[in-house]
Amino acid sequence: MISNYEILLNKPFIFKVLIFAVLIIGANRSFSQNQDGEIHLPSQFDYSYIHIKEASVEGNKRTRDRIIIRELDFSIGDSLATFQKDLKFGVQGKRFISTDSSEIVMRLKYSRENIVNTKLFLTVDIYVQQLETNNYKLHIKVHERWYFWAFPVVRIDAPNFNEWLKDPDFADVSMGIFTSHNNLWGLSHQASLAVYGGSSSLYGLGYYIPWIGKGQKTGLRMNAVYSNSSNVEYGSAENERLMIYEKNSLKEVTINAKFTFRPGLYNYGTLNIGADFASISDSLFSLTDRYFPDGKQSISTLTLYLDYYYDSRNSKSYPLKGNLMRVFIDKKGLGIISHDIDLFHYGIDFHFYQKLSKKFFVAEMVKAVKSSSVNAPYYYQQSLNSDGNFIRGFDYYTLKGDEMVYFRANIKYELVAPRVKGAKKGKEESKFKNIQYAFYLNFFSDAGYVWNDYTTNNPYNNKMLFSWGLGLDFVSYYDLVLRFEYAFTSIGTHGFFFGFGMPI
Repeated sequence: MISNYEILLNKPFIFKVLIFAVLIIGANRSFSQNQDGEIHLPSQFDYSYIHIKEASVEGNKRTRDRIIIRELDFSIGDSLATFQKDLKFGVQGKRFISTDSSEIVMRLKYSRENIVNTKLFLTVDIYVQQLETNNYKLHIKVHERWYFWAFPVVRIDAPNFNEWLKDPDFADVSMGIFTSHNNLWGLSHQASLAVYGGSSSLYGLGYYIPWIGKGQKTGLRMNAVYSNSSNVEYGSAENERLMIYEKNSLKEVTINAKFTFRPGLYNYGTLNIGADFASISDSLFSLTDRYFPDGKQSISTLTLYLDYYYDSRNSKSYPLKGNLMRVFIDKKGLGIISHDIDLFHYGIDFHFYQKLSKKFFVAEMVKAVKSSSVNAPYYYQQSLNSDGNFIRGFDYYTLKGDEMVYFRANIKYELVAPRVKGAKKGKEESKFKNIQYAFYLNFFSDAGYVWNDYTTNNPYNNKMLFSWGLGLDFVSYYDLVLRFEYAFTSIGTHGFFFGFGMPI
């Protein structure tokens, strides 16, 4: 399971916002329709099957050719059909599809999406060039992203951004710096450093090796983070957060080693081993004896997380087609370095994306987390308000318990198709002088349920909750997604909310 610390070391929110500001400042007022590249094929083929004999790559000033070619949906040397096969329903390439294109079109389309999803390139174009008879060469042209970043980090000491906006206080802001290189050695290695201080503080290091070993199917991510938080949620009443705002309220040290596996082009697995050390202040300890297990003031534990998933999304930043289907288990407390905690969670996380017409799209997701344990300490309870688990419109409430299930759905309308705000003359190759963007208008509907049998003063626990409303999504380069949403809820509330990251 991805932690808040890992998210920070990879892409903090302020990092994305500053990218957007840089792109806007650097672009002028010329516009041109564009996406993130295309497939370029001849008007017709003279053969029923063509033989892809070789491949070349252009534009990868840093990235190694093999990092790109490994993402192809076929092997160099394969023969691909140029006609539409009579297949009503089946598996072709990476997706369950009702086929409407030739094999060469489908596999090149999937290949281009796979290369884009490495998140190493702004644009990817694929060309097919005839050599002789039915022998063809594949030519891949890429435009690399900017890989090194150094930006200020802003951390708001509040449960979430919308909560802070109700009563903004800049004394609750901690600031620092984030640096990252996302393509070391041209091998997609990532190294990151995050430091901030103020009312809260954090020091974090991360390093990611996408492929290790001879088979190049295993990756390794390592993180080490120390944090000192001044705002801590320690309980709830009427589903409103009980908070302490005091320096040194919660100190945590987290060390993770995460192994990633890719046995197939669209199949992935994760094994994460973590060591966690945490302690709370005397002030927080005096407010509750349920924050840590057995009324303890400090804990140390080992954790183990395993998952396996199938991912055929056309974009990992803002998918419109494809599927993500994941099963996972999460064990907190292995009984090795301590016996402080013994919790076991397991569940599913399914996402589905379909194109309804030229402008309309639909997306749905469902996630369920079951537990073999009950009455977990507050620090370890499942939350429907953090780590990407949420139902829209409930930002001002806390929903925590031993188990949870929730559903989110969107119907999207492409208000502004992906396009580029063009560069000044002579600056076309700049990674900042062009800004790609799109806007999607959407109607959403969410539902969620949290099981908590050990609290009696939280009326929204053990109750099905609903929300619905309208939203506008802004999507741009470098995985930036900003959401503007107006939500109505089943408890009679409504309001405007900001969101960051893709909704589903």
